[in-house]
Amino acid sequence: MMRKRLGMIGSYIKYLFLFVMLVILFAYAMFQGGFVSWFLFYSVVTVLVCTVLVTLYPFQVKGVERIVSKDALQAGERLDVKVILYKHPLQPFFVVRVFDRLPENLGKQSGQGALFFFSFQRKLELTYTIDDVKRGVHSFGDVTVAFGDLFGLFELKRNLAVKSDTAVLVYPAYRILESLPLAGNPKHLEGQQNRHSYQEDRALAGVRNYVPGDRLTSIDWKQTARSTSLMTKEFESFQGEGVIVAFDSFVNKKSKAVYERTIELAASMLMTFAKKQSFLQVSVRSDHWNTLSVSKHSLTTGLRLLAQAMPIQDPVKPIDKIYKHWQGMHVYYVSTELDHQLLAACQTMREQKVIVTICMIAITDHDRSFIKEFQKYGIEVIELMNE
Repeated sequence: MMRKRLGMIGSYIKYLFLFVMLVILFAYAMFQGGFVSWFLFYSVVTVLVCTVLVTLYPFQVKGVERIVSKDALQAGERLDVKVILYKHPLQPFFVVRVFDRLPENLGKQSGQGALFFFSFQRKLELTYTIDDVKRGVHSFGDVTVAFGDLFGLFELKRNLAVKSDTAVLVYPAYRILESLPLAGNPKHLEGQQNRHSYQEDRALAGVRNYVPGDRLTSIDWKQTARSTSLMTKEFESFQGEGVIVAFDSFVNKKSKAVYERTIELAASMLMTFAKKQSFLQVSVRSDHWNTLSVSKHSLTTGLRLLAQAMPIQDPVKPIDKIYKHWQGMHVYYVSTELDHQLLAACQTMREQKVIVTICMIAITDHDRSFIKEFQKYGIEVIELMNE
């Protein structure tokens, strides 16, 4: 309220100053006389009249376009943005200010506004940079254009819609981990005998070109003999084989910074396991568990799921139908903190023959009070990437 009143007082002072200046110039011309004094007075009056006319003339824009250097990038990277305003070549204006409305919490912004003086150019371009972009899906808004006169007496603002909606997907930062807990066959880890062999649990899905790193036992020699290059069999993986990286979005006592680092841990584990596992899933809990199967060729789908994760305050359910689908799997449960609800959920998973390993970015004294309870049920709690 006070700021609004100060703004109104400032505008009144401008008008008063302009009026006083005209009175002084008129008095000077009347008493001094001569060409110079009257020329000065009429020049100022002409400029003011033109200012009013230009300000009253509607500012017409053909369109606004926004161009981003990348529509998908990793957290911490740099994003370059260009805003192009297309106008009529004979559109009169004195001063135009262009501001881009940025998504909230996108990153460190610098130079998202530009000032243009009278110009006959058809395009007005605004270029700026966003450093250290943050994880998430960010949608840009309208572009604000403010145009006015040389004296700052009049200013009109308009919000202009961009031709096409601009959205940027920022994946969580990740790195390849040097060491991870062993991800063996869950039944072998339990000391139980497999009901089927590894090949019996898989069905042939198709044949593709050989990629370095594929198993030699998966090469289809018949198809290779018919073609000029190595061909590899692709199998469908069924329940009982593979690894699940499960990220729990629950946050209670930990900070937002710890939450973001925990997402980075989940992304790093996903990228590391993808190089070693033939069957890998990523599961993220929001209002329910969202699960995707990924491979080394489709990792972006898993990273997108982690990029869209948001903190929640509802603890994990002790009983959930998803635990039955995890039967026979090795679940690496990435969590920000330990509590009684998670312990109850892990007990249910163990009853469903699920191998569970709790992975955390930082273990606090509060978490350590629960570790012995988890160990009683054969659930390991490990700390990773705490640097």
